[in-house]
Order: sequence, then structure tokens, then C-alpha cells
Amino acid sequence: MAKLTREQIAERLQTAAVTVAASRTALFAAVDKGKIRYVVGIILIGDGTTSRTVHIEKLEADGTTYTSKFPYVPIAPADVRQLPPSGFDIENPILTLEDSTRLYATANAGTPYAVVIYWDNEIP
Repeated sequence: MAKLTREQIAERLQTAAVTVAASRTALFAAVDKGKIRYVVGIILIGDGTTSRTVHIEKLEADGTTYTSKFPYVPIAPADVRQLPPSGFDIENPILTLEDSTRLYATANAGTPYAVVIYWDNEIP
């Protein structure tokens, strides 16, 4: 498979936004079969009440194993925290997820907000 151009990747960019709960909250649906999901950025937004921590995990394809990816990221009440902190690049993902995997977030309390920026491609 030929490498995608920056313009082709930009056309495939998607976002998913959710309110993160104190139990595992799916950040998006499972990656479709035959696809790879490239997560290029995650934006965490405080809930305006008090400081929180958000833990981000990958649910592996076996459907039972969770792997910590960004453990206990601190979020101040009015904070907007970007992962990676230096800014994202659509050609350099911070996470790669195979088909049938998912990404979850858990807040220690409250209801911070999470936005995930990603794009999908076929498995080569």
C-alpha cells in the first residue's frame, strides 16, 4: 500500500468527544476490522469544579486486557491539557490501535471532557 500524503490524511481526520466519568468511558467505538486507527492528539478539559486526574487505557483485541497509555494526567478546573504537550502532528500518531481495540478514559472524580483526534487506514 502506498504511503498517504499529508492532504489525504487531513481528509480522513475525525474527532470524538465525550464526558469522562469515574468509571471507564469509551472514547470512541471499537476500531473496524481490517483498519488501524492513528490517534494524533487528545485534548482534556477540566470540569470547572476542582482538579482531577484522567487515566487513559487501551482495551486490547482480546476484549479483557487494558494497557495504560497515559496514566493519571492532572487536569486543573479550567485547564485545557493537550497530549502530546508539544502539539500534535497528523503524520506522527501518539497511539496506534489495531482492529477491534478501543481507547478508554477514567476520571478520579467529576466530569472532565475529552476530545480525541484520529484517522483510520486499512491494515497493510
